[in-house]
Amino acid sequence: MRHPSGKISFGGLVLLILVVGGLYLGVMLIPVYADNFDVKEAVAVAFNRSPTSDDEMLRRVIIERTSQVGTHWDTDKFDQDILVPGLGLTDENITIERSTVSPNVRIEVEYERRVQLKPTNHVRVIRFHVVKEGIPGK
Repeated sequence: MRHPSGKISFGGLVLLILVVGGLYLGVMLIPVYADNFDVKEAVAVAFNRSPTSDDEMLRRVIIERTSQVGTHWDTDKFDQDILVPGLGLTDENITIERSTVSPNVRIEVEYERRVQLKPTNHVRVIRFHVVKEGIPGK
């Protein structure tokens, strides 16, 4: 059965809402997940440098490479939440383990991002876990 001209079916309305909702979530969340690719790259760079660098240097490489990526929420001197550049990774976010019997290295970065869903003030926390493990150069 045909609908009169200018009318929309219930199924068409639901499809339109789903498409618009998907685009909204994509616009809000894709940058956060894209930043995680930069974290993966920083971990890979540190992993490749691990045979010739100590753990402190590897942590510094990861922190420096992610300091210009994305944004994170921080508290200013007036105890207000502000959005600042970089992911805000610290030494506590980075775990480096070296095997004592083989050249195996494991670098793990755990961090979370807070995303404010606009136009509401609802905040969604997304946790990320990046691991690179193995023998560098193989």
